[in-house]
Amino acid sequence: MRIVIIEDEYFIADDLAVEIRRSGHQPIGPFAELSPAFHAAASAAIDAALLDVDLHGRASFEFADLLLNKSIPFLIYTGYSREVIPSRFARYVVEKPIPIRDVVDRLCRHALVHGSPRDWYGVGP
Repeated sequence: MRIVIIEDEYFIADDLAVEIRRSGHQPIGPFAELSPAFHAAASAAIDAALLDVDLHGRASFEFADLLLNKSIPFLIYTGYSREVIPSRFARYVVEKPIPIRDVVDRLCRHALVHGSPRDWYGVGP
């Protein structure tokens, strides 16, 4: 799977990318800002995404809406409580702290259950 990472904390973003590769998938990013993430989503086929909520003061909910509209599986990996997350995203929240490996495993299971625009072999639209 091609997995977009949106995270502005360098070490967390790097750990996510390393774990995604270790799991046999391809990280896209990481992106610390939304503009390049939107560009990547428009120019490349993506299968799933991991999002932090706060990117230097800007919420990533716009990108989460894009993913919902395209039926692309994602998880919001955040230290914020569920109360600050819009209700439409409540089921996608994974609260920090949790081991990076567990986050990537949850995303992969979520993508497997809920599908992805491309199949697990990277073939498809």
